[in-house]
Amino acid sequence: MLENPFAVLRRLPRTVRILVWGTLVNKLGSFILPYLTLVLSREFHMTGAQAGGLVMAYGLGSLVSIITGGELTDRLGRRRTLMLSLFGSGVLALAMAQAPTAHVLIPILLLFGFLADLYRPASSAIIGDQLPSRERAAGFAALRTAVNLGFAFGIGAGGFLVDVSWRLLFAADGLTTLLFGVVVLLGIPETQPPAAIGSSAAAPQESPWRDRAYLRLLLASFAFTLVFFSFLTVLPLTMTLSAGYPASTFGILVAANGLLIAALEMSAVAWLSRYRRLRVAAIGSIVVGIAFGLIGFVMHWAWFLLMLLLWTVGEIMAIPQQMSFVADWAPPRARGRYLGLYGATWSLGLMVNPIVMLPLHARLPEPLFWPLLLVLAAPTSLLLLSLDSSADRPELLRGHDDHPSPQPLPVVSPDL
Repeated sequence: MLENPFAVLRRLPRTVRILVWGTLVNKLGSFILPYLTLVLSREFHMTGAQAGGLVMAYGLGSLVSIITGGELTDRLGRRRTLMLSLFGSGVLALAMAQAPTAHVLIPILLLFGFLADLYRPASSAIIGDQLPSRERAAGFAALRTAVNLGFAFGIGAGGFLVDVSWRLLFAADGLTTLLFGVVVLLGIPETQPPAAIGSSAAAPQESPWRDRAYLRLLLASFAFTLVFFSFLTVLPLTMTLSAGYPASTFGILVAANGLLIAALEMSAVAWLSRYRRLRVAAIGSIVVGIAFGLIGFVMHWAWFLLMLLLWTVGEIMAIPQQMSFVADWAPPRARGRYLGLYGATWSLGLMVNPIVMLPLHARLPEPLFWPLLLVLAAPTSLLLLSLDSSADRPELLRGHDDHPSPQPLPVVSPDL
């Protein structure tokens, strides 16, 4: 029987709970990216190509940001990286709300895109620092629950705000980001071991770029994202153009995915912790592949909903388990870099998916296109199974059960 998700959350350390609630607040106000194309087109009179190019540039900035964030997480520490990202991007969002022209908005937007995702590896590293190996998947599930729940409600609120004023949309995003920064400042201590903060680059044996097992995991993750992000790029076309449903039907489907994850993921991942995680992730990856592979055979909303339920189950099985393995596999001094590169595969997948999948979808009928995603998911599962047998063993996991006590929050002198 699945445990109450709030009971799972209460078992997590205080620092992790604060991080989860702060992330929820931040994601409730993450309005800029979902409505960026609309704002650029409607308010600044850009063409579709111009707006699309700017969104692509934003995505490139996000990719670089996550990799850089992993480096900063290990060099500056988790707390400093979080505050740099949150306070910096929050101020820039408020500045964009006052931008008089596109020429002023665009450079601020690109810098915002870089700073906004610096915090992600630091958040993931805190989970790895604070939780023992057996509980890390539940910690990552809690973080994902906050992201999905915040996004599900935030995107709806953003739709109302953008109709009132695009400046209000940007300002609200900035204020919620700054609020998360204050939560970090007051409630989250540094969790990285003191000796590791500010250390020089990791030794060669600690470099993720030279870690063959880890690179295989990155390949599996990237292949998974190529399949997974088709629900954002191709599925809207299938539902509107081929099945004839309004765009709102797709929006309801996306919201249902987020709500299902919020309701089930923490409890399900806690229950799954009794099984070998990469085997669970491998099964989850193939379940996602099966769900996407079957989408094109029936053009009906009930079928789409059934496939959504199936891929949500697979998503819950696959993603937290992979992140837990990365946190265990990484050397503690390089945990931010390892988690940052893992996160970068998701940004890269989001960028590459439309380039590859949209032309294929345009050339193939629905019953031929969607099964290709099952074919792509199969080697992902095989890679994860090979890592389960060759790498996911306690004697090889350099970060296994490494969870030092956090440093105390700095005392602010009244004389300052």
